[in-house]
Amino acid sequence: MSDQGPTRLETELELLEAMYPHQTHYDPKSRELKFSHDNHASLLLRLPESYPELGLPDVISATDAAKNDLRMRVKYAVRELELTEGEEVLDAIAAAFQQVVDSAPATSDATPPSRDSKASANDNTSKTVIVWLHHLLNTNKRKLALLPPTATPPVSGVTKPGYPGVLIYSGSSVAVTEHINNLKAENWQAFQVRYEEEELWHFAHGAGVKEMESMSEVVRGVDIEGATGKTQKEELLKAIGIK
Repeated sequence: MSDQGPTRLETELELLEAMYPHQTHYDPKSRELKFSHDNHASLLLRLPESYPELGLPDVISATDAAKNDLRMRVKYAVRELELTEGEEVLDAIAAAFQQVVDSAPATSDATPPSRDSKASANDNTSKTVIVWLHHLLNTNKRKLALLPPTATPPVSGVTKPGYPGVLIYSGSSVAVTEHINNLKAENWQAFQVRYEEEELWHFAHGAGVKEMESMSEVVRGVDIEGATGKTQKEELLKAIGIK
């Protein structure tokens, strides 16, 4: 029994590193885990000696790219997750931190891309977005994620329920953005955009959004050569941290 905790923690840390390559660093002596977001935001957690069997990680510090203190906002976001002791929760906390960072007011450095994004919404550009969810189980959310086939402009893609949940949408930039914003308004334990590019993806099933039962089905459904030379499969695996 004494080895159960460390073994579970080691496994969780390996999975976290696979999900976020080169973004995590764990110090076993201090039991502190540092997580870095893509835009240089940083989160520092301290794990109880008995974690994951008992106790939850404590948020020691959290800052955005401009070094603004986000600790209280992250603590609140983590509290809203209603995490359960005895379960692995590092991925959920990391995703919550990224949501806080991404929802923070844009800095001057981030303003130009924001303007580009708004400009692209006014023309006929296409967009593909991949979303990672901690889980997708609720029946109503699954229906909402599928999007009505009569949606105009049309959006195509695939969804995967379960742990984790995965959403992939491609189509008109305006329509995809609107659908993502509608989904974000729902109550999620973790909702993270892992990929967002101005390009149009095609799917094995054709038009519309289709629910897949497993990750292997999702991969097969997007295994098509992309316009950039990279396959959509490669982009997907990279986005969800498998490759």
